[in-house]
Amino acid sequence: MRLFLALLLICGSVALAHGASLDRPKDNQIARDEPCRVQVASARRPKPAAPIRMSRSSALYVIRHVHKACRILAGADADRSRSSSIRADLYESIVRPIYRIHPSVAAASSKPFTPRALHATSQDIGRSTAQRLNNEFARLQRDISKLGQDSVRQSADESTAKAALEIFLDATAELGFAGHIAFDAYPDLFAKSFDDVSAQPRTAESDAGFRKAAPPIGSVKLSDAALTLIQSFMREIHRSSRRDQVAVIFWAHDRRSKGPGDAAWSGQGSGWTLGSYERTQIPPDVIDTVRDVEIVFSAEDPSALAGKTIDATKQKLFVRD
Repeated sequence: MRLFLALLLICGSVALAHGASLDRPKDNQIARDEPCRVQVASARRPKPAAPIRMSRSSALYVIRHVHKACRILAGADADRSRSSSIRADLYESIVRPIYRIHPSVAAASSKPFTPRALHATSQDIGRSTAQRLNNEFARLQRDISKLGQDSVRQSADESTAKAALEIFLDATAELGFAGHIAFDAYPDLFAKSFDDVSAQPRTAESDAGFRKAAPPIGSVKLSDAALTLIQSFMREIHRSSRRDQVAVIFWAHDRRSKGPGDAAWSGQGSGWTLGSYERTQIPPDVIDTVRDVEIVFSAEDPSALAGKTIDATKQKLFVRD
């Protein structure tokens, strides 16, 4: 799994564990290299929950990514009390419950390793545990994003804002990698989480923005390759969401991607990007229909698309005459 980002702001199965072990990692073992364990007065103490059901390999994978997120937060130049509170929350909500069921993970997680994606199944993680992880990671990602937004607003210039933003994107990405095993094992949870994200409501201002960026209806063509790419993308979108989605092609100024084993985001630069919007977010008069595909085209200068053909090669879009 890779996480993709368009920075528009800056233009063999393992048996499940079924019960809590009486063995516990020693306190000095945890304290030695536990980036999420911090003492804060406002630390959230979750309500007692049923023991998690997760294989040791899955537990180790989750802990390593959560630790990376905590180290990123520890080094962030932001509100220290809020950053520490999020780390403590990660420890109480995720790390401590995993240590209870797999004590040896505490020591194993600090050893050197080669990061790689883990493709989990229902034999690696129980459904209730997957749902629990999904809920906790989503909540904590929102907290990190809010902290990041506040940090960006307080930045002195665009360069400082970009650096601040990337730190918090890194932290949320690590939690995304950690939580992806839940979606691997139970794809329906991904569909539910997709639909749980509230769409931004239409406003007069947003409608004006769509209209300003849209070329004249019927003025843009799609090649066979682009059409195939869009149809494949929308099939995945429709499988992942019960909401009515419309394809959109727009210009992104800074596209980046990152995988579980990557130390940094890989930049693809600016370019045409394929995405989707909920139909309720878009004014109907900007929705074009090209070869039976409903689609919205968007560009800073709509004349860059009018009379042109959008083509594709190696999963990348480009514009030609």
